[in-house]
Amino acid sequence: MLMPVGWPLVFGDTMEGTGGKSTNSNAVSNAVEESMAAALRSAGLGDMVGNVEVKQMGYSENVLERVISQHGITDREGFLAFAHTADEDGNNYLREDELQNAALKWKQRPMQSVNSMSEDQESVESLLQLGEECSRKNDSKGALSAFNKAIALDPSCDMAWFNRGVLLEAEQDARGARQAFQICLDINPNNAPATANIATLLERIGDDAAAYEMAVKALEFFPGHPMLIDVKNRCAESGIKMPMESMPVQTPTQSYEDSEVQEVMKEVGVDDKEAILAEAIHHDEDSNQHLEYEELKSAAEMVAATQEIQQVIENTESVVAKEPALEIAVATPTPVVEQPVAELRENQVIDIDVLVEQATSMIRNGEPKSALELLSPHLKTIAAEHAGAWRIAGGAMARLELDSHAISALEHAQSIDPNQGSGWFNLGSIHQRQGNDTQAVECYMKAMNVQTDYLKAALKCSQICYNNGDLENYIESTRTVLRIEPNNAARDEYIRILIELAEGEANVLDSVQGIPPTLPEGPHLAQEALDMLGEGETEFHARAYTAAKNDVQAVTVWKSMIKKDGTNPKIWRGLARSLESAGDLATAEKCHRKADSLSGISTPETAQQETTPPQPVEPLSVLQPQIQENIQPTQDPQEKQADYYMNALGLQSQVTQESMTDTPDVANSSSLMESSALLNHEPVSIQQSEPTQPSFDLTKAAADAQQLVANSANTEVESSSVANQDIAWYNQGVGLIGDGKFNEALSCFDRALPSFTGDEEMLIRILNGRGNAYYYLEDYPKCVESYHQAMLIRPAEVQGKTLYNMGSAYAEMERYPDAIKCFEQSIPRGLGAEEVKRAKEQIRRCGILQKEANRKKKRR
Repeated sequence: MLMPVGWPLVFGDTMEGTGGKSTNSNAVSNAVEESMAAALRSAGLGDMVGNVEVKQMGYSENVLERVISQHGITDREGFLAFAHTADEDGNNYLREDELQNAALKWKQRPMQSVNSMSEDQESVESLLQLGEECSRKNDSKGALSAFNKAIALDPSCDMAWFNRGVLLEAEQDARGARQAFQICLDINPNNAPATANIATLLERIGDDAAAYEMAVKALEFFPGHPMLIDVKNRCAESGIKMPMESMPVQTPTQSYEDSEVQEVMKEVGVDDKEAILAEAIHHDEDSNQHLEYEELKSAAEMVAATQEIQQVIENTESVVAKEPALEIAVATPTPVVEQPVAELRENQVIDIDVLVEQATSMIRNGEPKSALELLSPHLKTIAAEHAGAWRIAGGAMARLELDSHAISALEHAQSIDPNQGSGWFNLGSIHQRQGNDTQAVECYMKAMNVQTDYLKAALKCSQICYNNGDLENYIESTRTVLRIEPNNAARDEYIRILIELAEGEANVLDSVQGIPPTLPEGPHLAQEALDMLGEGETEFHARAYTAAKNDVQAVTVWKSMIKKDGTNPKIWRGLARSLESAGDLATAEKCHRKADSLSGISTPETAQQETTPPQPVEPLSVLQPQIQENIQPTQDPQEKQADYYMNALGLQSQVTQESMTDTPDVANSSSLMESSALLNHEPVSIQQSEPTQPSFDLTKAAADAQQLVANSANTEVESSSVANQDIAWYNQGVGLIGDGKFNEALSCFDRALPSFTGDEEMLIRILNGRGNAYYYLEDYPKCVESYHQAMLIRPAEVQGKTLYNMGSAYAEMERYPDAIKCFEQSIPRGLGAEEVKRAKEQIRRCGILQKEANRKKKRR
């Protein structure tokens, strides 16, 4: 049996009105149905395809039109139906040579051979298939023409009548649609979709009595369908009737020649002019609003076919009506009464839940093909809304490696019942097998949401997210794994990542720009790692204690480890970081030097000062900064002021941030726009006040410090010596930027940063230096992030040059609205006349670029 083009529809909807309503239907979408048919063919169940879908015949529209034009073929649909028999290689695709051969045979055939096709069932099937193809291409005229020709060849084809009814209902021809559905049911009373469609159609046209009867019958095919139940309930007490004879007959809006109508009536043998004109409305194939002779003739032939089948139906009903009397006369039971009872018993035997259990057992026994064969006949009817049936069918398809069809089936199952974790897991597994990691993660996360102890889903999700750098979903899924299995093999790696996230290690965050805003803060992550580690004295314990701000405990663990392995430079560096976090910069510096000496790394010599400032190798002079003379903000630089500043710029806290910048001049540096290079501040000059102890010798202090490092790890180092050493790192970074060695400069700034946790002025300078290095490395997100870290230290004192540089970074990132805001904010904050001019020019350029970006976006 061929399936209708509109099967299965949302009951009462037309072919054009079914989109987006699948959740209200007892049937499945065309896409799912097509996938089902393809799956059956691939699985070797080709004999069942007739119960699912008529296969498509592919061809090139351009090639077809060229062949038709070359051979002067006028009957396009007839030729295309004929050409379906020319698929020599059986691949369901008509090549150009196959179309050429078909055209030659078509031209050689005598004209009467076309009429002889009425005896060939294959031609009817081809026309039905052609109609389906046209409908999929939204060619309703071509589809209706194909179905009308199928009816002309075989008026008893119920599928052709059903599809004609669907198309006429879409064209608002209620009378024609009702007639087509009724003829379909007269031919085949068990056509389920026609029964449901006519029930809703009858209610809309006001025939409540007939609608009630058809709804009751349709519910036998689709038990419990809410739409049919509503129709039944609304029409149960009405009793209003609207016979077809009282429905208005459509009159054509197209023009026509009355003489041609009379000639057509005479030629075809139809005397109902009104019926011909009403039918001709749908035969204006060239859409020129005029009915030509051939179009009128086509309409008359359709009327003749309708009258023919109606006469056959009337004669059949007349014979059946006489049968009961004959049966009573001989006192034998009538088959007319027994047949419905037998059907009801048969329907009652089918228990879809039992079938699903049987199919599940078949799959477990390695028989997915048998399971699919068992379920497939019911998926369009009683199992249309049975999630379990579709889920098991999808599982069978997956085991047969029919992945795309399995995905369609499982998605339909989950749309019916989204609370089945196994369905989401199976769907995710298929996506993962096809390499669609994003969809796979979504499915696994949904599986864990509906089933919190779903270990397999959590493990697979954790592995994918780890490989792809999806930190947020990795942490959530791995937490689920370790909650279910605390000693799972993923535990150690998870602890390491937690600690590195808490520390802000770049090797964990290479694939993302900063920690996602939904992740906990570093100390919470570190504490979570400590909870998993338990008691102990390992490197992970010490690092986690430091990240959790428990510096005392961290130092204790590091010292314990040094007692066991005092020659390991890694332990000394860990102790140094913990001491820096605790504020003991002097001892931390000593530990750094101890680690360097154990590793054989030479450190820059401490800046020397006798009675005059030192003379460094780099162009910039390095002196001890005056921490006590830092510029104080005019307003309280608390959270309120930071929020005000961010809001004034129109920026959000979770996006990549900006900060103040002190940038040395880099000649001929390239950028996105000619004038978007960083504004240059005055060269950084860190001045030192007169020493409080004039006789203090920095050279001697440096020598003493080196000696102390070599002798003992517990001796303190003079703070001024440490400060000068770290200023040397900073000054070296500034010089390297001037030399264009940006990676090396970045390393120097990172080396100097931990030693100035209490010095706001130096922190700002170092962070600005990092931002500048990132800018010239064209790593603009990290550049903006470093600027912002510096900005938060003194948000009320942000300079215009800083804001200009932030705008330049945003412009390089093509975030033009944010760039414009930064440039605008920079103008009233101390820029010189030339710098103001540059800022305004940048605003103009960014505006032009943003408009162009908007135009491109609209064109997409």
